[in-house]
Amino acid sequence: MRSLGLELEPDGLDMATILTRIGCRCHRSEPERQADSGIFRTERTKGTGQVGHCLGDGALCDTGPVPAEGGAVRRYWPFGLLILAATVAACASASHSGTSGRADPHGDPGLSTAQMSKLLNAVQTASAATSQAVLVEEGKRLFESTTLSKAGQSCATCHPSGGGVNMAAGIITHPTKAGDFTGPRTPIPLWGVAHTAPYTWDGHVATLSQQVTNTVLTFFSAGKTQPASTTAGQAAAILAYVSTLGPPPTAFDNGTMSAQALEGQKLFNSVGCVECHEGPFFTDNKLHVLGVPQVGNSDDPGNAALPGAFNTPELRDVKALAPYMHNGIFADLPRVLDFYSGNREVGIRQLTGPEKDAIVAFLMSL
Repeated sequence: MRSLGLELEPDGLDMATILTRIGCRCHRSEPERQADSGIFRTERTKGTGQVGHCLGDGALCDTGPVPAEGGAVRRYWPFGLLILAATVAACASASHSGTSGRADPHGDPGLSTAQMSKLLNAVQTASAATSQAVLVEEGKRLFESTTLSKAGQSCATCHPSGGGVNMAAGIITHPTKAGDFTGPRTPIPLWGVAHTAPYTWDGHVATLSQQVTNTVLTFFSAGKTQPASTTAGQAAAILAYVSTLGPPPTAFDNGTMSAQALEGQKLFNSVGCVECHEGPFFTDNKLHVLGVPQVGNSDDPGNAALPGAFNTPELRDVKALAPYMHNGIFADLPRVLDFYSGNREVGIRQLTGPEKDAIVAFLMSL
C-alpha cells in the first residue's frame, strides 16, 4: 500500500486501473505469497540500482534496490482491498485537498458532514472486509512512516514505542487555521485508545474511526489531493493498529508497588481522584470543568457545548507525559497535586505534603 497520495480521482476508471492506484506493496517474485495475498500482477523493472520504483504506476517497493533491468517483481493486494476499491469508487466526491502548513495532526479537516460520512463508511467497509492481521501490519508501517507527511514526520514522531508520547516533539501551538483558538495543546497518549472515547482535549470527536481519519486528512494529506480510496485504506489500517496498543507492564500491573505507592492508591480512591480517573486506563471518558489556568493571554474555550470543559485523560504511563493538563501549564506531578488539593471544582479536600507525595508515588507506578 505504498502508492499513497496520488492526484487522481476514481471516477470512470475500470477496476483494474483502480486496483493499480490503491494497493500496493511490491515484492520480488515470491510464488509462495500467492495463496495468502489474494491477487497479484507480475511486472518488469525499469532499470538496475533504483530504490522503490517499478514499471507501471510507480508504486514504491518495500524490498530495497530492484533487480536488474527486466527483472521480475510481483505486486500484491490483500483480498479485502478489492472490495474496498469497489465500494469507494462510488464515492469519489469524498476526495479532498489536504490543508497546507503545520497542521494540528488531530485537527478538523474541513470536510462537510456528507463527505465525512461517506469516508467513514468506506473506512468501515475496509475494516470489515480485510484481514485484521493484514490491516494491523500495514497500519504499523504507516504509523512509523516518515514519507507520508509534508514535514517528514510520522505518527511515531509524537507517539513512539507504540502508544507513548514524545513530549520533546513539541506542543502544538494554535491557531493553526483561521478562526482557531489561541494557546497550546499537549499530545495525548494512545495506550488503550480504543477504549478512551471521546477524542481530542475538547472531546468533539466521538469515535476512534473519525479521529484516525481526521489525522490522515490533516497530517498525511497536507497540501496534496488524494482519492477517498487511498484515505480510507490508510485510515482503516492505522485504526486497526492503534486499536491493539496497550500500556507496557508497570509496577501497578506486576503487583510490585512500593509501600508509599500503595498508600497513595488508597488516598487516590478515598479523596475522590477515582471519581474521574477510574477503570483500567483511569478515565471516566467524560468532560469536566476544572478551572485549569490559561497559558498567558491564550483563549482556549474547551468544548463548544460546555465552555471550559476538557476531556479526562488516561493516566497510564503518566510519569512520561509532563508537562500536564491540556495546555501543559503544570511542569510536574507535584504541581498537579497542588492544583487539585482543596479544589472546590472537583471536591477534593486539602491534602498534606506526605499525602501528595504518596499519590505521586502511586501515579508514577501506573
